[in-house]
Amino acid sequence: MNKSLWRRWRDFWRAEFLSPKDLVQRAAVFCVAFAIAHLLGWRDFTSFVNGTTGSVEMSFEQAAARGVVYLILYLAVVVLVPIFLIAAAISKLLLKRFPDRQQTNPPEPD
Repeated sequence: MNKSLWRRWRDFWRAEFLSPKDLVQRAAVFCVAFAIAHLLGWRDFTSFVNGTTGSVEMSFEQAAARGVVYLILYLAVVVLVPIFLIAAAISKLLLKRFPDRQQTNPPEPD
């Protein structure tokens, strides 16, 4: 049973590069990473932008590093995720509308 679960998990994450499935998976990874950073409370550390520290218990460099990671993840969710999802939808529609046709070589005339 465990092997079957592992195989399903592995098959779920296999996708051709920049296929609709790959784009949706990338969007999901960004969303999960941002949710983890948000749940960890790293939003408070974005105050380094105006020169203050998010916590007096840690150094300014550590707080700034967490703030930078949070900002990068936030921008990825706000900018990249919608682009990935729109591109996946358009790609899926185009693949459905124009499926790959097998190109056969026509017989050469004698």
